[in-house]
Amino acid sequence: MPNPTSPSPGAVARPDARPGGANVFSSAYGFVITTIGFAVGVGTIWRFPYMLGENGGSLYLITYIVIIAVICVPLLAAEMVIGFKGRGSAVNAYRALEPKGRPWHFAGWLHLATALILIGYITPIFGWILKYVVATPAGELKGLDAAGTEAYFNELVSRPWEVAAFCVANLAINTLVVAGGVRRGVELLSKILLPLLAVVMIGLIAFGLTLEGGSQGLTFLLQPDFSKFSLGTVQAALGQAFFAVGIAMLASMMFGSYVANPKEKIARAATMVCSSLVVAGLLAGFMIFPVLFSAGLEPQAGPGLVFMTLPNAFNQIPFGEAFGTIFYIGFYFAALTSMAGVIEACVGMIMDQFKLSRRWALAITLAIQNVVAAVAVFAFTPMFDAFDLLCNNYLLPIGAFVIAVFVGWVWGADKFVEACNVKSRFSQVFLKLAIKYLCPLAVLAVFVSTLF
Repeated sequence: MPNPTSPSPGAVARPDARPGGANVFSSAYGFVITTIGFAVGVGTIWRFPYMLGENGGSLYLITYIVIIAVICVPLLAAEMVIGFKGRGSAVNAYRALEPKGRPWHFAGWLHLATALILIGYITPIFGWILKYVVATPAGELKGLDAAGTEAYFNELVSRPWEVAAFCVANLAINTLVVAGGVRRGVELLSKILLPLLAVVMIGLIAFGLTLEGGSQGLTFLLQPDFSKFSLGTVQAALGQAFFAVGIAMLASMMFGSYVANPKEKIARAATMVCSSLVVAGLLAGFMIFPVLFSAGLEPQAGPGLVFMTLPNAFNQIPFGEAFGTIFYIGFYFAALTSMAGVIEACVGMIMDQFKLSRRWALAITLAIQNVVAAVAVFAFTPMFDAFDLLCNNYLLPIGAFVIAVFVGWVWGADKFVEACNVKSRFSQVFLKLAIKYLCPLAVLAVFVSTLF
């Protein structure tokens, strides 16, 4: 809804921008750091470091960086540009840019459905994190061996009402954030928590490297290993990069529509977001694996890493409870900025489409999220995997392919390059070729690889 607050000096008003100070970013920095907050989430912390170590170390890292630069930056910029030039949420943005009589705007509903399912089914993860934020300093995991930490987590999953209680606490926190609007909500949250997360990660890295055997963790992450490098490594890097950036999750498109400066350098913003993603993944690896190797434990990925292996490691190092508590708080920071970003995008779109107040749009978003979350919590074993398969193997790749084809072939690659506000001739040619050819082919490759 319109807000009488005028834009701050850092925001340049544009005649086609969203009205109201609360619904536009305060500055280019606010736009970039909020988008980084959305992108740097759970997957970056618990999956990327393991993928790096298991797929050739620095060889995988180089491959990943190339894919991020060549595929993900143009694709993320394309999603931002749809919102930026379409001057609205996904459906309205597509409608503003689509040729007459060609209903590409229905893709906006696909993005919204994907985002709502996503924030619903990953809600149990946030409940687990908050539980460990409380349980670690309380000493509930103290003295447990590998079998004990695994049993503790499995018992937690089998107590859905307890998980649900922590999920409610998480939703309350997200509600407070998103109710504040863009500037006083997700932007302010990202400006506060991301620097704090960086401080936490750097502090834990410094501590981990002082542990005996900690340097072996860096060897695992970065030592080139040609025996582990193959075509499968490239496919793994492509899939990890694609999903880590969060293409077709609605948030980046919505954030693009909140940009007030008509001369915003969208391609540069996309580059900064993707670069931050790589740095955050490396920091996560440097933070986690020295501790694991110091404790003599084998690395793994996903829930097994964060909720089973790491608690065991914390039990075997000096000041383990303090280290673990700070880690889970930092982990929640990363997860919170990511979820809040997607909730904000859903709220913004519902406000636009149904002309509702932020309060009602937030209530509808949370109601749908709670339904999906309840299914995921109380029928975790079959439904979490089913939702994960639906989103990651179908909805997200299809949504990303639609974005690439729409921007590159329907709206037009030349218009895309112009909207990105790049001056370099090389960058202009690269972006045009990438969005027309490289990005659609890469998305198809990811989609096909998930089918076999």
